[in-house]
Amino acid sequence: MGLQTTIYITPRQRKGLFARARKRKTSFSEELRSAVDFYLDQPADLNPKELEMLAREVKTSAERSAAQLDAMTVRVNQTAQRLEQFQRKIDGLK
Repeated sequence: MGLQTTIYITPRQRKGLFARARKRKTSFSEELRSAVDFYLDQPADLNPKELEMLAREVKTSAERSAAQLDAMTVRVNQTAQRLEQFQRKIDGLK
C-alpha cells in the first residue's frame, strides 16, 4: 500500500484519469500511480517538446501503417474471392 498524499490536478486531468480507469477497469488511483511511474522512468533531462514531437511522429506512422494494413486486407480478401471463383470453375470441369 502506498502513502497517502494530496495533489492538485486540473479538471481535464481528473476527467481523463477517470475515463482511462473506466476503460482499463482500474481505479483512478492506479492510473495516477501509473502516470507518475511512467514520468519517473523518463530521463530527468528529457525535453518535453521533443517527446511531443516523437509522439506525433509515432502516431502518424501508426496511422500510415494501419491504412496500409487496411488496404492489404482488402487486397487479400479480393484475392481470396478470385481463388474461390477459380476453384469453383475447376470443380465444374471435373
